[in-house]
Amino acid sequence: MGLFGKKAPDPAAREKSRSGPGVSRAAEGPGHGESRPSVIGSQVRIQGELSGDEDILLDGRVDGRVAVTKGFRVGPSGHVNADVSGKSIAIAGRVVGNITATERVELLATAHVEGNIRAPKIVISDGAQFKGSVEMGAEAPASPDPADR
Repeated sequence: MGLFGKKAPDPAAREKSRSGPGVSRAAEGPGHGESRPSVIGSQVRIQGELSGDEDILLDGRVDGRVAVTKGFRVGPSGHVNADVSGKSIAIAGRVVGNITATERVELLATAHVEGNIRAPKIVISDGAQFKGSVEMGAEAPASPDPADR
């Protein structure tokens, strides 16, 4: 029994309520249960290069370049005016620049993207706005050596 005679909620139920209705564990991002992403808030503006070796959630603004080795997510209020590279990239806000991922790029329904996308897997949700080109599949083979001809 918890405080005031109420039954204490179990930890699994508490974790489920934190994620909110309609949010799947997959939508919580890579590495669920390991660590939370670093969050760059809506009042933060970065000019230059943003790089990191952990998951990042951007609700602010970046002008320059973004290079992360793990997941990068642009929240609905996020704005990126930069080339973006990472392992897994999900866009719910606005990106102006090229996007390159080693695993996956996902444009959510509220995404606005202007630039080229290169990744093995690409998901574009209904409602997303996209202007650019898409290149899917493994890395392009190196151009043949002219000496081999």
